[in-house]
Amino acid sequence: MSENASSVIQVANGTLSPPPGRPNWAGLGDLPLIYLGWGERDFATHPLPRHADPGTNYFVLLCGAVVVEIGGESRTMRAPAALLVEPGTPFSIRQNRINPVTVLVWVWRGLPEIAELIPKKAGHTQITLPHSPLDFLEQVHVQCRKEVSLADASLPRTLSALRSLMEVELLRASRHTPAAGDVRWALTHAWLAKNLAIRATVPALCDYLDMSASTLTRFFLEQTGTTPGKYFRKLKREEAKRLIVEHGWQVKAVAHHLGYKHANDLSRALRGT
Repeated sequence: MSENASSVIQVANGTLSPPPGRPNWAGLGDLPLIYLGWGERDFATHPLPRHADPGTNYFVLLCGAVVVEIGGESRTMRAPAALLVEPGTPFSIRQNRINPVTVLVWVWRGLPEIAELIPKKAGHTQITLPHSPLDFLEQVHVQCRKEVSLADASLPRTLSALRSLMEVELLRASRHTPAAGDVRWALTHAWLAKNLAIRATVPALCDYLDMSASTLTRFFLEQTGTTPGKYFRKLKREEAKRLIVEHGWQVKAVAHHLGYKHANDLSRALRGT
């Protein structure tokens, strides 16, 4: 795509508004936050035209896929992912067909405050996000919306703090390291191994890991390819087999040790029924 400056919509203050009825907020004055957008979008019917924002655009794709044209290239962006676009860098967003798309958008004044997030190539960078930070980013966005609705004397300070929280989460994702996930999974697996007799597994794990049930499910799917409940039952079966085969335990004793109500429940679990 040709980077013809005359074809670029230069936005003086704020950013391009979505079609009528789509939620958004545009700032006034010298606030550090210029624009907020959120919710479902239809970039097939209403594509975002090629334009340049006056601040850094943080475009987080929660659901779906879009086509981004930027820096003379056209690329498909699939959720979950984030696109950071420097001030003055032209870009556009479209869809080839109508599919559900859900987004979070921030436009903040200036470059990212965390130096590692400043785009190093052609004024933009794309970050593939694990599912784990999505809930947190949504919470930060909701809090930004609450703060701008208050519009009190503390607003610039609270917005700055919220920007820092958002950027730290994006930085963690941009490092492409599984270390944090590995540590959390090691803690999870160790907790499960010590609590095989527990019955309300999911609520207890949510409390232990400080995760919502939906985030816990996504976490297990990423780590094991299955749900928390199925993985927990698998661990119980494996431990039951180990105690019976290697240590000669009776089925009734194993059932009691692992929290089954009856020995028949364990027998059915071992048969996979």
